[in-house]
Amino acid sequence: MVKRFKPRERSQRTMKTYSGPFLTPEGFVQARVNVEYDPLRGMGTVVDFEEGGDSGIPCMIVPTLYNAHVHTGDSVVKEVPSGTIEEIVGPGGFKHRALESASREEITTSVREYLREAMENGILDMVDFREGGVEGVEILRDALEGMECQPRVRIMSRPRYNRFDPEELSALLSLSHGMGLSAFRDWDPLALEQVAEEVHKAGKPLAMHCSEAVREPLDKLLDLHVHHLVHMVEASPEDLAECAGEGIPFVICPRSNMFFGKAPDISGMLEAGLTLCLGTDNAMISSPDMFGEMKAAYTISKNGADPLRILLMATWNPRKALNLTWGIGRSKSRVDSRERYLILEPPEGDPAAHAVIRTGPENVIEIVEW
Repeated sequence: MVKRFKPRERSQRTMKTYSGPFLTPEGFVQARVNVEYDPLRGMGTVVDFEEGGDSGIPCMIVPTLYNAHVHTGDSVVKEVPSGTIEEIVGPGGFKHRALESASREEITTSVREYLREAMENGILDMVDFREGGVEGVEILRDALEGMECQPRVRIMSRPRYNRFDPEELSALLSLSHGMGLSAFRDWDPLALEQVAEEVHKAGKPLAMHCSEAVREPLDKLLDLHVHHLVHMVEASPEDLAECAGEGIPFVICPRSNMFFGKAPDISGMLEAGLTLCLGTDNAMISSPDMFGEMKAAYTISKNGADPLRILLMATWNPRKALNLTWGIGRSKSRVDSRERYLILEPPEGDPAAHAVIRTGPENVIEIVEW
């Protein structure tokens, strides 16, 4: 569990200095940071940064972990599922039946508990593909409202049913950051084209699951001008090359894929020049543990992908490649826009390898803002 700073009794502000490897989008640099603590806040703020500085409490500093694909509503499902992808998460499958039978209060409570666990594991940013139409979005909003300290959740909504309903779409797009749909093969092509047109008219991104169980027609997906694709486990080398050429990022979910006996071709994706992000996917299958997701990604990558590239998939890549702004229906406050960092225990040897292979939530010292 993350060890957070607790406000002090006395009124004066205090300072703490850390030094060690600091993760930038290009890699690690040695740095020193001064962190100021305000007794009225529960999180320290970086007030000074010096590259090359080495005097301070030894540590490693990385951006808070970013879960680029999750279905938080699935957390209400406590039974361990079994079956094929279609039987468990396909339309009308086990997951959807469980969500339909659960009460709104049960789902809201479960989502809030999941979000709290994610924050304890160092995940403060995530992209949630919300099932259930408008009610699904409202459930997530209710869960967040009940939290004193909130993660920054980007809401990718979807219609309650896989069909084109202009009124429902208008409501969803006003409440969410964009639209995150299920697989192409779950949709009538004409209805999907109509949905995509409305999403683009609203100036919002359209993301989709793709080639998770079987290879799907990439040309038809590209015609929809997708923002990013999730899974791509069954994609061909030609598909990878085409998406790389179009600059379409992938979000891969190794632990979820492994649950179904599959694995993304991480080495092939990297060789194709794709930008990869990591997500934990279904909450009923994978815990909110991005450290575990990084370990899984490293383990299944052929010949062992560069640990730094794996670490960037859970930190800087989604922040830059997905470019999903924070804040819906309210102004973006200065506090919301601050970047947040994990102060981790100091590494032994290569910091990227240490972070990916040997670090877990228990190694987080605290979370700070900058």
